[in-house]
Amino acid sequence: MKFDVLTYIFEIVNFFVLLWILKKLLYNPVISVLKKRKNYIDQKIREAEEAQSKVEKLKQEYQQLLKEIEETRKSKIAQITKEVQQEKERLYEEMKKELDAQRQKFLDSLEAEKREVLNQLKEETVRYSLAFVSKLLSQLSDKNLHTRLFKLAMEGIRSINPEEIDNISDELKERNVITVETAYPLTEKDLQKLKDVVKNIFGVDVVVKTEERKELIAGVKIHIASKMIDSSLEGQISVYENLLRRKIET
Repeated sequence: MKFDVLTYIFEIVNFFVLLWILKKLLYNPVISVLKKRKNYIDQKIREAEEAQSKVEKLKQEYQQLLKEIEETRKSKIAQITKEVQQEKERLYEEMKKELDAQRQKFLDSLEAEKREVLNQLKEETVRYSLAFVSKLLSQLSDKNLHTRLFKLAMEGIRSINPEEIDNISDELKERNVITVETAYPLTEKDLQKLKDVVKNIFGVDVVVKTEERKELIAGVKIHIASKMIDSSLEGQISVYENLLRRKIET
C-alpha cells in the first residue's frame, strides 16, 4: 500500500476539524451542563450541610431546653415539697393548738363541774347537818336549858372587854334602851337581874324591851347599844355552821 501524504494530511486536518466541531457543538455545552450540575450539587450539599448544622444546633438547643426543663421541674418539685411540708407543719401546729385549747376547755369545764358538785355536796352536807342539829336541839330544848343559856348571857355581859365598856356606856347614856330577843318569855326576876348587871357594869339605868322569837330554840340575844351577846341555840348553830363550812373548805 502506497503512503499518500496528502491523504494523511487531509485526515489530520479532518480530525482537528472534527475536534473543533465537537468542542463547539458538544464539549462546551456538556462541560457547561456538567459545571451547572456540579454547582447545583455543590449548592445542595452546602444547603444539606447548613440544614444538618441547623439540625445539630436545634438538637443541642432542644437538649439544653430539656435539661433546663428538668432542672426547673426538680426545682419546682423541691419548692412545692418544701411549701407542702411547711403547710403541713403549720396545720399541725394549728391543730395542736386547737386540740390543746379544746382539751384545756374540757378540763376547765370538768373542773367547774367538779367544783359545782363539791359546792352542792358541801351545801347539802351543811344543810343536812344543820337540820339534824336544829331538830336535835329542838327536841332537847326546854325551859331549864333556856334558863341556863340566859345565865350564860349574863356571864357574857360581865366578861365584856374593859376597853369596850366606856364606849358602850356612852351609847347607853344617849339611848338607855336594850333589846332582848328570847325563845321563852323572861320573868320579872330575869329582867331585873339583867337591869342590875347592866347598871353594875355600865352605870346606866336601862329600859329592857323583849321580843319573843321561837326560832332561837332556846336562850337569848341581848343587844346592848352596838354590842350583842348571843347565847341562843340559833346563834350556836350559826357558829357551828361557820365552823363546819371552814372545816369542809379545808
